[in-house]
Amino acid sequence: MKKGVIFIFSVYLFLIGCATVTGPPVSKEEQRLARLEILERKIKCYLSCQQRVGDIMTRILEHIKDPSGKEYPYVGFKVVNLEKLDEDSKEAFYLAEKVILPKKGYLLVYVPPFYRKQGLKTFEILDPKQKNVTPKVGKPFILHLLNGKTITLKPEVIKTQPVRFHIVDSMVANAWVTPGNNLYVTTAMCRTLTDDDELAIVIGHELAHLKRGHLKKRMILSFVYGILGIIANSLGGRPGYEAYKAAASFAFMKFSRDQEREADFFGLMYAYKAGYNVEKAEDTWLRLATVLPGSARKNYLSYHPLASERLARMKKIVSMLKEGKTFEDIMKLEKKHHPQQKSSSNAPHKGKEATSLFP
Repeated sequence: MKKGVIFIFSVYLFLIGCATVTGPPVSKEEQRLARLEILERKIKCYLSCQQRVGDIMTRILEHIKDPSGKEYPYVGFKVVNLEKLDEDSKEAFYLAEKVILPKKGYLLVYVPPFYRKQGLKTFEILDPKQKNVTPKVGKPFILHLLNGKTITLKPEVIKTQPVRFHIVDSMVANAWVTPGNNLYVTTAMCRTLTDDDELAIVIGHELAHLKRGHLKKRMILSFVYGILGIIANSLGGRPGYEAYKAAASFAFMKFSRDQEREADFFGLMYAYKAGYNVEKAEDTWLRLATVLPGSARKNYLSYHPLASERLARMKKIVSMLKEGKTFEDIMKLEKKHHPQQKSSSNAPHKGKEATSLFP
């Protein structure tokens, strides 16, 4: 018995010793340098996406006017607290941007164009004692730099509520907005849409969801549906509740699709007024339709209009925008040529608090 065990163990040791070729050995330092190289690439990708999204969003916001006519100071800086940054990240940042980072201070990783024109540069480092800035319309504010210098800036003034943008490091191309005037764009979206005109069409669409009040309307509608569901269940029992649920789901999906169509128009209008080439809308949606699975299925009861339907509508919207037409003009044309259709169909998606360009 013992001899058999010893024989099997010997064969096992022989096999694991010669079964594979692992290549040359790699030291811990070589692994560390490889990690830094990966981190350097990710930092470059992230900062490039942040610069593009920030500049595009700012340019679009400059051309939006709220009905109230109110003016708002807009800063839009993106800063990193260097005290919270680990040494590998600092080293990788140096490799990416050739900037030596101190232990303390606030690194400006994004500066809007309005402030760049006033002399403030990206990657300037603010003094650790710099207090939070709350600018007011018409009142300059001061920034204290780490090198002891100060810079006085005139605040940018826009005529719509400011929006905060956030870059999400993700392999999935997506963009969405959430309550509180927040815009999110993934790095994969920036890699997919390398043309600023195309990225502006996506950002304009998401800003339209915010500016047209879609999030608030959807949250209110969800609340009302919930209350009515309780009433239906108490009065009609299970059959009554199921009938209500089907009707409510249908109404909610129609509401969501109508919001998407409205966002398509106003998003393109925002981008058009900001000077972007909205004729590239078709190419944008074609590219995204090939990247995102399922975008050409389940038209009627999906959150977003079918890709083919949307492409056809985009062409008309672009043409009508150039003719000076309004959203109301487009809706009249929609009702005239596309009367309400019946649909048999699949269970709808549940509503989300955040609305997204893609399901």
